[in-house]
Amino acid sequence: MKQAEEINTEGSRILVVDDDEIIRMLLRRLLERSGFVVDEADSGESAIECIEAHEPDLILLDVIMDGIDGFVTCRKIKKMRGLKEVPIIFVTGRSDTSSIVEGLDAGGCDYVAKPINRHEALARMRNHLKMRVLMGCQREFINRLKEDKLAKNRIIGVASHDLRNPLASIRGLSDFLAESGPLNHEQKEIADTIQSTSASMLHLVDELLDLSVIESGEEHSNAEPCQVREVISSSLNIYQFTANEKSIKLELDDRGMPDLLMLDKAQFRRLMDNLLSNAVKYSPFCSFIRVITEQVNGIFKIVIEDEGPGIPEDEMHKLFTHFGKTSVQPTGNESSTGLGLAICKEIAELHRGKVYAENPEGRVGARFTIELDTQVLAVCT
Repeated sequence: MKQAEEINTEGSRILVVDDDEIIRMLLRRLLERSGFVVDEADSGESAIECIEAHEPDLILLDVIMDGIDGFVTCRKIKKMRGLKEVPIIFVTGRSDTSSIVEGLDAGGCDYVAKPINRHEALARMRNHLKMRVLMGCQREFINRLKEDKLAKNRIIGVASHDLRNPLASIRGLSDFLAESGPLNHEQKEIADTIQSTSASMLHLVDELLDLSVIESGEEHSNAEPCQVREVISSSLNIYQFTANEKSIKLELDDRGMPDLLMLDKAQFRRLMDNLLSNAVKYSPFCSFIRVITEQVNGIFKIVIEDEGPGIPEDEMHKLFTHFGKTSVQPTGNESSTGLGLAICKEIAELHRGKVYAENPEGRVGARFTIELDTQVLAVCT
């Protein structure tokens, strides 16, 4: 990306708008000697006609003119196609605060006071011209990043989709092999290894596919009136079976929840499942996981608290990132792809909410919180 000092502003087209012919003449001489191309207009109406013929890189605009004044002219120019980012500098003898504020509200970016100090005026114009170039470069850079991200997601999506079927076949064949007849100890170990490895790979592929679809925007939110309690309770019931293997008890502390919200039910369920799976994975045997629901000032909160080791403070930044893993290890040798929380973040943001993590004060464990705006997601009646 270009640096400001590398940008050459010579040859930029400047439009001078002033109903005073002498001021226009003086500004033309000053600007042309500095290497600029100059157009002139003696009113707001003629300025708009001039812009339609030659788009300027910067506009010097008088405030008090016959016909429409500089503020009205500025607003009209900013509404013209392709002119929103063109810097407009007001040239005026009015320097009171209210006039300056009105000019900035109209879309101006700066003021040059009359009588004009040529060194100051040129410095301000060059700075704004450079800033416009830099902002253009930034937009172009961001657009390229977005295109690259979309391309990456498409590649990952295609690769994940193509890998899923053979992996599912391997998993199915390994299950069949394990159940097809008596196996000696070595054969059983091999079959079990194929089962567990293929299951882990299939889980990774599924999460890659989910993430690529969500990030690419190809998965549109199918929001509909959703029974919040039903989804939360269903997710808790399912994960209680998983938690039972580690003698972990899941508890719902209902302090209030909305009856209905406009949610994508499948995505919301995935969000709950991922956070509950994460809590069970990192919780010690014979511990508790509490799911607290409450409404505070129009915000519906779902808080999931475990009694695990918590999250190292210097590793908090790794959460909700792609393949972000902390040094904390699962307590039952479970596997982790490092994508589950990234998917949670994407789903929460698709619902115009957020999800975050913290270590509760005064006790062990980690706390993950989902926040949803009940007004944004309210069901229209």
